[in-house]
Amino acid sequence: MPMKQNDYIQNETLLCLTAWASRAMIADLNRRFHETGLRVTMEQWRALSHLCDREGLTQNELAALLLQEKTSVSRLLTGMQRRGYVARETHAHDGRCNRLLITDMGRDVLEKGCFLARLTLFAAEAEVSPDEMDTCRRVLSRIVHNLRGQAQPAQSQAQPAQSQAQPAQPQAQPTDEAACLQA
Repeated sequence: MPMKQNDYIQNETLLCLTAWASRAMIADLNRRFHETGLRVTMEQWRALSHLCDREGLTQNELAALLLQEKTSVSRLLTGMQRRGYVARETHAHDGRCNRLLITDMGRDVLEKGCFLARLTLFAAEAEVSPDEMDTCRRVLSRIVHNLRGQAQPAQSQAQPAQSQAQPAQPQAQPTDEAACLQA
């Protein structure tokens, strides 16, 4: 029997499950933003989170943090600037680029969004044990680490030979938005 294209990627693969989980959480968060009258998307909220922690980033630096194309971030920022969430100011040392500044309105949106994001996370993590969440975070952090092409941390010489086959799990690094999501 000939193989169909969708036979290569089953619905239960990590690729499909993480995509669905991500889309479901993003949809839930965007729904909460909309229902409360908060005029922001999850992507804009993430950008505000980075700008709050690192005010004065350039567009290119923000694009790298968001893992997005520069042109997409440019459009994202234009909409955020129109709504009064961010301001652009000429870079003091490089007139070719702008520094991005979060406005008071942007900080207010970020703060309200943090509360709503916590609600989304509580809903997503319902009936999932703390041990399962820790394992999930470690595994997903490793996957992100692997796909970004970063060198793996050097293993200690004192580790037994069997740990060479199963590398030690890296400690999950909190994301910028994680700071406001911790209860």
